[in-house]
Amino acid sequence: MEKQDMGDGHEDPLAELALRLRTLRAQRGLQMGGLQQRTGLGRTTVSQALNGQVVPSEATLVALAKALGTDAEPLLVLRHAAARIPQVRDNYPQRVVRRPVRPRAQSSFEERYLSYVAERHSQLTVVGLDLSRPERAHWPLDAAYLSLELAERPEDWPAGGEEADRPSVVVKRAEHALANCRRVLLRGLAGSGKTTLLQWLAVATARDELPEELADWRGRIPFVLPLRTLVRRGPLPEPHDFLSAVGTPLAASQPEGWADAVLDRGEALVLVDGIDEVPQEHRGATRDWLERLLAAYRDALFVVTTRPSAVPERWLASSHFTELSVRPMSASDTGVFVHRWHTAARHHAATDVERSQVHDLEAALQVTVRAQRDLAQLSSTPLMCALICALHRDRRGHLPHSRMELYEAALSMLLVRRDLERSIDVPEGIQLTEHQSVQLLQRLAYWLIRNRQTEMERATSLALVDDALPAMQAVADQGTADQVLTHLVGRSGLLRQPTADTIDFVHRTFQDYLGAKAAIEAHDFPLLVNNAHDDQWEDVVRMAIAHARPTESADLLRRLVERGDDSISWRPPACSTPPKSNLPSADWSNSVHAS
Repeated sequence: MEKQDMGDGHEDPLAELALRLRTLRAQRGLQMGGLQQRTGLGRTTVSQALNGQVVPSEATLVALAKALGTDAEPLLVLRHAAARIPQVRDNYPQRVVRRPVRPRAQSSFEERYLSYVAERHSQLTVVGLDLSRPERAHWPLDAAYLSLELAERPEDWPAGGEEADRPSVVVKRAEHALANCRRVLLRGLAGSGKTTLLQWLAVATARDELPEELADWRGRIPFVLPLRTLVRRGPLPEPHDFLSAVGTPLAASQPEGWADAVLDRGEALVLVDGIDEVPQEHRGATRDWLERLLAAYRDALFVVTTRPSAVPERWLASSHFTELSVRPMSASDTGVFVHRWHTAARHHAATDVERSQVHDLEAALQVTVRAQRDLAQLSSTPLMCALICALHRDRRGHLPHSRMELYEAALSMLLVRRDLERSIDVPEGIQLTEHQSVQLLQRLAYWLIRNRQTEMERATSLALVDDALPAMQAVADQGTADQVLTHLVGRSGLLRQPTADTIDFVHRTFQDYLGAKAAIEAHDFPLLVNNAHDDQWEDVVRMAIAHARPTESADLLRRLVERGDDSISWRPPACSTPPKSNLPSADWSNSVHAS
């Protein structure tokens, strides 16, 4: 009877589950790489499921069953039986020993720190995943991570020259592209998955779960350094201040000289996120800071991310960085992402009827994305794909057709329709119309843009809301500035509070969209034109033109072209390829409305 309870007659349901998966793989003739590509799962996740090392997640089993052409239900039964049996820690992969001898206190701190990194970065915020409870709209990283394609330019590819003379770009999956690299500059558009890749590297390193391709990276200690946070706090930190600079609670407990010793032994993985978040005039100082670290700690691994236009090509070439670029999601990647988004949504669904509806919507969207070319182009980044999934679910299958319409519909969905359609009345005692919410959010976004920041002190955001309330009597009558700000963070789905004393937008794209709207409403055309050369204003200027009325748009475009003609110093050297900078030009202006 006891054996029956453990898994429908199986003494070891986890071993039986692994055996069935391996048998199915053999019957289908699939290699590990092929199975990984079909499922979109990480190599370690697939390997552990096939070998019975850990109990796989439900999402992992559903993806494997689909790839192997079998019914997931019997596998899930075994999985649930295995989950009821306490797992022996000895079955887990052992962490690589970094030094044969180390002080006990240091070892203890190191393990605490690695556990903290794994926990801190193990969740992703997903746009529109849970519309009724935006604070719950999180996705476990191991289920959400999608290994995207990275493109590498051969080292002998000159910065200029004819396009026809340029060698082909080498495209590989992320783990393959990063293999054998020690220093990487990763370029990617907004929402392309750069930060998610860094999160995955941090968590997989901390858990010692890096795939075989990155075996040389194993046994490292990750330091996650988001520049959006660091630049707001003052001078960029030295190693002993890495933990305190990013608000790590364990900072005060680290042994003296610990970070320096980890870096000096070559055991560190330094993940620097967002060169584009640094004001243009400070990027030279940022590069100096990086080069000092590189000179002092030659054996540490470094990955640095940026938007493409923020720094010139070969910006860190003298420091022997490999430049990689995040490629748009392929059709198969989009299909995997859509499946995972809806799998996560089903877990959040409250009833069987709702879960069934989500299943039907997924099937419909998979067909729509493949059939409509413009939609396929819009869904080529994780951020945009998540927006499309959320809107498709919210609108029962009806989708906007352009990028700006997509943002406008997303704002309406996140700010108002969610609460109205779910009969959520006056949450936190505050009830804002869409217009009122947008006005307040625009104020915060525009302040961030004008001050070249992507994160602000909560006290600053509180002051901005407080200054706005006298002109919004209907809002002021409902509560204090603190209550209104708490409502916006908790209910808008657009703001978040990464620490107790900071506020930012869930993604910079929303900040740029709202800030651009504020700039147009304020008629700040000279401000937009004067900052058109700054890559931090690139999307703001583009969206401002799209927000503007026809006559305003024509006027703004004319001013931009005139400045472009007068500001030769800001233009890159002439070449046959379109300029990557934000320089106003006729070609650049004509492309604005394409999206």
